[in-house]
Amino acid sequence: MGKKRQQVKILADYHEKDRWFTIAKTLLTLAPLVAVGYLQMFAGGGNISSLLQKNPQITVIFLSAMTGPFTAYLLGLAQKHLYEGNAAYLMAHLVLIFVAEALLRNMVYMVIITFLMYLVYQMTGISPLASLRSKLRDHFFRDLSGCFVLIFFCSFCLFASLRLGM
Repeated sequence: MGKKRQQVKILADYHEKDRWFTIAKTLLTLAPLVAVGYLQMFAGGGNISSLLQKNPQITVIFLSAMTGPFTAYLLGLAQKHLYEGNAAYLMAHLVLIFVAEALLRNMVYMVIITFLMYLVYQMTGISPLASLRSKLRDHFFRDLSGCFVLIFFCSFCLFASLRLGM
C-alpha cells in the first residue's frame, strides 16, 4: 500500500507543476502572433508579404517565431510521457529544445526551458545527461525525431541570420 501512495504523490507532484508547462506552451504558441503584430506595426498597416519579400532580416525573425507552436507541440507531447512514467523522454526533449532555442539565440525561451529542466530534475531526479544516455540506448532517433527537425530548421535560421549579419 505504501508504494501506491508514493506513486500517487509523485503523480500529484507532476500535476502541481503543470502550470509552468502551460505557461511555457502558451508563450511559445503566442510567439507567431507577437511576430505578426510586430510586422504589422513595422509595415505601418501595409502589406506584410511585401515587407517579408523586401527585408530578409524580418523574414528570418518571422521564420524563427514560427517555430514556437511546433516547440509547444513537442513540449506537450513530451509532457504526456512524464505522466506515463517516462521522465527520461521529457528531459531529453527539453535538452534538445534548449539546443534549438540556443540556435535561435532566444534567451527568454532558454531560461524557461532551463527552469522546466530544473523542475523535472527536482521531481524525478533524472539529469539531462542521464536522460540522453538512456534515450541513446532506447530508440533515440525515433523518439526525438521532432526535436531533430526543429534543430535542423533552427540551424537554417541561425545560418541565415549570421549571413545577414544579425
